[in-house]
Amino acid sequence: MADKTRSLELKVGIFVFIGLVILTYFVLMIGDFKLMKHGYHIKTVFGFANGIKVGAPLRLAGVDVGEVKEIRLAHEKDGATIVFLTAWVESEIKIPKDSRAWVNTLGLLGEKYLEVIPGKDYQNILKENDILLGEDPTSVQEVTDLVKDIALQAKATLSNLQSTLSNTDAVLKDLHEGRGTIGKLFTDDRLYTDIEEMFADLKKHPWKLLYRPKEAN
Repeated sequence: MADKTRSLELKVGIFVFIGLVILTYFVLMIGDFKLMKHGYHIKTVFGFANGIKVGAPLRLAGVDVGEVKEIRLAHEKDGATIVFLTAWVESEIKIPKDSRAWVNTLGLLGEKYLEVIPGKDYQNILKENDILLGEDPTSVQEVTDLVKDIALQAKATLSNLQSTLSNTDAVLKDLHEGRGTIGKLFTDDRLYTDIEEMFADLKKHPWKLLYRPKEAN
C-alpha cells in the first residue's frame, strides 16, 4: 500500500513538474523574453525624450532589433538636463557610428520607440556601451507655438490686405465719381477737350515748346 502511494505521488509530482515547464515556456514565449539571445548595449543621448518608456522597441531601418532597457537623467556642467537611453541590441546587428537616432511615434498617438537610421560607415560600428547622439524630437508645445506664430502672421497679412483693398475701393470710388485730377480726366469732357486742344496746338506750333516769354523789368 505504501509503495502504491509513493508511486502515485511520484507520478503526480512528475505531472506537475512537466506542467510547470510547459507553463513557463508559454509565459516566456508570450513575453518575448530573450533569455537565449546574445547582444550588446548602446547609449543614446537626448535633450528631450518625448515620453519614451523602458521596454520600448529599438528599430533599425524600421525593423525591431532590440529594446530600451534604462532611462536616466543627468546634468551637464552648464546646468542643462540630458537624457541617457540604454538600449539592448541583438549581437548580429551592426550599427555604424554615423547613424541617426530619434524618438519616433507609431501614428499620431501611438507608442513611442527608438528609431535608428543606419549610416554608411560600416568600418566604425557601435560596440558595448558606445554613445550615439540622438536628435531631439519637436515637442507639442513647440508645434503649438509655431502654429500660433503662423496664425498671428496670417492675421496681420489679412489685416494689411483688407486695408489695401479699402484704399483701392476709395480710389476707384473717386475715379467713378470724378473726384481728383485723374477722376476728372476720366469723367470731365472739358478737361479732356482742353488737353486734346493743347496737344493739337503744340503739334501745329512746336516752337512754343522752346519759347520763353521775356521777364518784365
